[in-house]
Amino acid sequence: MTVQLSFSAQEQEFRSRFRGMMTQAESTEDVKKFFYQTVRDLLADICDTLPVFNIQDIQLDLEQGEGYRLSDGLMDGAGLRDLMQKSDLDAILSRLSENAWSRYNHLETKPAKSEQKINPTPGF
Repeated sequence: MTVQLSFSAQEQEFRSRFRGMMTQAESTEDVKKFFYQTVRDLLADICDTLPVFNIQDIQLDLEQGEGYRLSDGLMDGAGLRDLMQKSDLDAILSRLSENAWSRYNHLETKPAKSEQKINPTPGF
């Protein structure tokens, strides 16, 4: 019998903050940045050791238009491959990416509105 690790308590802690960030996102770049920040902080909270990594190591999967991607360096350096098989971490990251993709798609279909928020026109 294998033991399944659960990080649902950590998910709840980060999910609330992540929803607030997604609400504040004014561009698709904000969405990508906030997704990275949340996953980075979540991994730092649950992993004993993490290699040095940056935003290219944790990304929304733009090629597929859904999901997320973690670099091989991060997966191997932090032991995430094994952890993903023994825990609910993959499901948690999938749920976060679903939320991020929802906001990303919304902002992508309304670029004029996003641009207006970023660079407001005086007098409007």
